[in-house]
Amino acid sequence: PVAVRMIAGLSDLLRASLRTDGPAEIPLRDELALVERYLAIEQIRFQERLETRVSAEPDALDALVPALILQPLVENAIRHGIERRAAPGRIDVEVLRRNGTLVLRVRDASSGPPGDARDGAGIGLSNTQARLRHLYGERQHFELTGTADGGAVALVELPFHNRPMDHGSAAHAGR
Repeated sequence: PVAVRMIAGLSDLLRASLRTDGPAEIPLRDELALVERYLAIEQIRFQERLETRVSAEPDALDALVPALILQPLVENAIRHGIERRAAPGRIDVEVLRRNGTLVLRVRDASSGPPGDARDGAGIGLSNTQARLRHLYGERQHFELTGTADGGAVALVELPFHNRPMDHGSAAHAGR
């Protein structure tokens, strides 16, 4: 049963990641469902070493976000916060709406010495930053910072919207 759940979850994630005909943005509720599937797979892998918490303000669930924007942030947090430590850790995913901005925060709430390379130079995070710049230009913000307890926080801010944007003009807004 555990192997079947893991394979089914991996299949769902693979199908989502291979869809090239889909929209550039999807509703946040769909993005969170994918992240929860990914975290369920990682929960099987790490068992009691991984605790997760996903929270989103209800009025943010219909916001449009880049497809698969959270998964590489969560994967990075697990790789550096859980995988490289023997002690248990927690991954927190939080989404909130602040004025006209959607704030996505992924926190590796692990303690102890940090894993290596938290400078955001990895392929997944570099691709995430490039996608955000392409879609939103100067109207987005991405930041990866360490915490005092040895964890890290990935922060993404982008324009809150629930209807497709004209990304050609969005990328040049504010320049």
